[in-house]
Amino acid sequence: MVERKRTYNSKIRAQQAERTRSAVIAAAAECFTRLGYAETTMKAIAAHAGVSAQTVFAHGGKAALLLAAVDRSIAGDDDAVPLLARDRFQQMLNAHAKDEKLLLLRGITVDWLPIAGPILRSFRDAAPGDPEIAAAWEEYERRRHTDARIIIESCSHLLRPGLTVERATDIYWAALSLQTADAFLLGRGWSLTDYADWLVDGMDRLLFR
Repeated sequence: MVERKRTYNSKIRAQQAERTRSAVIAAAAECFTRLGYAETTMKAIAAHAGVSAQTVFAHGGKAALLLAAVDRSIAGDDDAVPLLARDRFQQMLNAHAKDEKLLLLRGITVDWLPIAGPILRSFRDAAPGDPEIAAAWEEYERRRHTDARIIIESCSHLLRPGLTVERATDIYWAALSLQTADAFLLGRGWSLTDYADWLVDGMDRLLFR
């Protein structure tokens, strides 16, 4: 009976700890996107999360919190599941027809960019002033290129004659970059759906037969 109670209490504490961690990361993401990385303080994150500054520090420094917020925004949750192993990406990888792949790409773009875009901008903009963040940004871009190649390899039967997987990967990686999206969305005032339509049309014209 005592052992069962201890196990129950342990589970309750673990759940409370996870809720606190989730609140801290959410608060950090909000502060980073609203104030910018440089202007965000641990005290501000604590106030937004409704916890003490000591509690925030217990979950890592400012750089670690930014990276945790980025990981959550990209994946959509805290589960340790690689991006391309998730359902919609698996659907895109396993789709054989060009139209189905492009339709899935459009849906992922429309759903994902509003969630991940703001914190990714904070991530990118923080890199020049912080070596740790700069190294993490470079690693993020390398990972993104690796994922792009896996996606392009799933489309190899659709590529234009003479277009190599390497060149197609570079085109896909550049077209789906935050910089390209921001050039249209922020620079030219395009809507998200206009950008997604351009992206699908561009990938069709540039990559596929």
